Amino acid sequence: MNALPSTLQTLFPLLIALMVIAALALLWRRDRSAWLLAALAGEGISLVFNVALIVLPEVVRSLPQLFSVWTLGALMFAFGLLGYAVERNQKR
Repeated sequence: MNALPSTLQTLFPLLIALMVIAALALLWRRDRSAWLLAALAGEGISLVFNVALIVLPEVVRSLPQLFSVWTLGALMFAFGLLGYAVERNQKR
């Protein structure tokens, strides 16, 4: 069984991030929750990092602190999404 071509392996994370951002934006448009803004910002940070990793891989690898920023972006996304879920659950 062949693995996915490297181009698809590179583009899929970007596509996934854009789809998640679109979903969050649609939810935010309806609810205007600050939690969703936090999740959007976190996913945006991850998207920027992924693009930088594709465009400037040597620079990203030479600055290990950028990986901490990527992790914090993921944490911000998860925290915002969890906060939104809790907020919606309490309104029911």
